[in-house]
Amino acid sequence: MPSSHSQLIWFFVVYFFLFLYLRMHQTNNARCVDLLWRHILSIILLGIALSVSYSRPISEYFLVRDTSLIPNILWFEYTVTRSEARNRQRKLGTKLQ
Repeated sequence: MPSSHSQLIWFFVVYFFLFLYLRMHQTNNARCVDLLWRHILSIILLGIALSVSYSRPISEYFLVRDTSLIPNILWFEYTVTRSEARNRQRKLGTKLQ
């Protein structure tokens, strides 16, 4: 899962893209300078969002802390599923006899 910082910045960037290109869509009377600043602003926002997303795993704050429990969760799910299957087989075996 992406960090909350990455989610927030990508929400902001997508919202701003939609605002710039859909709400401020005036191509019939737009000047070249107006179109240029929209594209430049979009590229800057995209760069900021990519840098925030890239900086989160580099800082190893989320990478080490969040992924260190995955093997434990997988083992727990495996053992619970196995014990439930055994219990189900036991119940079915006693009902058939």
